[in-house]
Amino acid sequence: MLGAYRGDDDDARARAARGADGSEAGNGPPSGRGRRAPWVAPVAVAGACALVAGGIWLLAPLAVQVQSAPSPTVTSIVPLITSTVPAGTSAVLAGPGIDPTGESVSTDGVRAFIASLPEAGVRAVEVPAGSVIRLDGTIELPADTVLRGGGELRWTEGIANSAAISVVGDNVEISGVTLTNPNELGTPEGGRNYGIEINASDVRVLGNHIESFQNGVAVRYGGEYHDIVISDNRIKDVVGAGGGPDSEEGIGEDRGDGIVVWGAQATVTGNIVNAKPGTDARVGIHTESITLDNAEDAPHSAAMVTISGNVVYGQFRRSIVSENVAHTTITGNTVADATWWSIAVILQSHDSIVSGNTILYTRTSDDGQGQNYDPRRAPIMVYGGVERAQIIGNSLVVDAGADARAFVVVQGTGDQVPTDVTVDGNTGATQGGEVEDGVLTVGRTAGLRVTDNRLSGFGGVGAALSDTSDYLVERNELVGAGATLGVRVTDSTGWGRIAGNVITGVDTALEVPDSADVSDNLTP
Repeated sequence: MLGAYRGDDDDARARAARGADGSEAGNGPPSGRGRRAPWVAPVAVAGACALVAGGIWLLAPLAVQVQSAPSPTVTSIVPLITSTVPAGTSAVLAGPGIDPTGESVSTDGVRAFIASLPEAGVRAVEVPAGSVIRLDGTIELPADTVLRGGGELRWTEGIANSAAISVVGDNVEISGVTLTNPNELGTPEGGRNYGIEINASDVRVLGNHIESFQNGVAVRYGGEYHDIVISDNRIKDVVGAGGGPDSEEGIGEDRGDGIVVWGAQATVTGNIVNAKPGTDARVGIHTESITLDNAEDAPHSAAMVTISGNVVYGQFRRSIVSENVAHTTITGNTVADATWWSIAVILQSHDSIVSGNTILYTRTSDDGQGQNYDPRRAPIMVYGGVERAQIIGNSLVVDAGADARAFVVVQGTGDQVPTDVTVDGNTGATQGGEVEDGVLTVGRTAGLRVTDNRLSGFGGVGAALSDTSDYLVERNELVGAGATLGVRVTDSTGWGRIAGNVITGVDTALEVPDSADVSDNLTP
């Protein structure tokens, strides 16, 4: 559980304990192109060209591109699609029941088209460039399917509580397709709306434009699904379900994610994700282990996720989070506008690295988004029983008019104690904003290392440690803005060392117990 914050998935776990009912009431947070195949006769070629020129889409036959030069393929115009596409081919998404203009709904036609494809081999489905195919229900992609192309799939109804595309088999790729939800279908309760949901392993989601969904891309729990690549996508205008900056309602914490991996062994790289302005969204990029009812654990369960080179902005409560996922790297991302935490490593996310990220913290003091959870708002949060996390070399800026409790917060809760956490080589600065402390601990912590950071502009304490044991505060440059203290340590046990720090702009340099080893601090 997420302590005072109750966890991203607490309500979902409660529903899961009661059982799923298909409406997601218990479904976790949440849970080589060759030549074209010849027509039978030249007359057919002329006829087909005439039909295309006339835009008579109801009679359009399958367009087949042979990738490996199999035997010639014959297609027929029939009332229902009867596929003659051999394995190893690429088929254009066209034919009976599929309207490329978007004027008519094409859901049944698209489903029939996919069902007609051969079971053997990899099937590639091309969404024609320039087409708009309107849909009103979930489209399922079976195993060994590639969905690609420059056209748009547009959902205008029928998916308020479900996914637009559901991947239901392994070895699937979705690439270069535009998915839109112009009516912003979705609800604050019940089943969730997704652009793409993944219920399989070995899946690749690459270079797509996914717009106005409640959740952009989600690797669902229950697999445990693994070996997932989500790369170079534009996840635009994620529609949050929270109550907004003034709300005290406990809503919005089970939906509203740009990308979420409830699985293992995944890479999330090079995506641009934003929350729709004026909405209260949950997480920009989120990895979380939920092992309830796993059909089969991943080879490295609840572990091994890389989140790198992404841009996340807009008013998500959290921009990037690793929750209960060990051996995670969060590296080289640029994030802005989070209203709780820009980057967070929480609960059992052991042996994780947060490094080389740039954070612009813009949340103002009057923005109470999710206030009923009482979060300590900061650019970086380490929360709960995290062990051996490294927070290294990040750039943290509190922007003009913004307000943060600290640059970095390390918070224990109950019997979950952050242990052996390293905060090293980070730069924290204010750019006209306000930050109370540099590094702050809350609750019990053990083995904390605060080293080689340059933190400036704080108004309270540069390094404020309490209820801590076996700590180091060394070689930091702490520059207050008329601050109270440079380093404060209270209620400590075990050993502690405070050495080699440069402390300026404070009323008092050190307020530490006599048991601490204090040496070589410069306090001009």
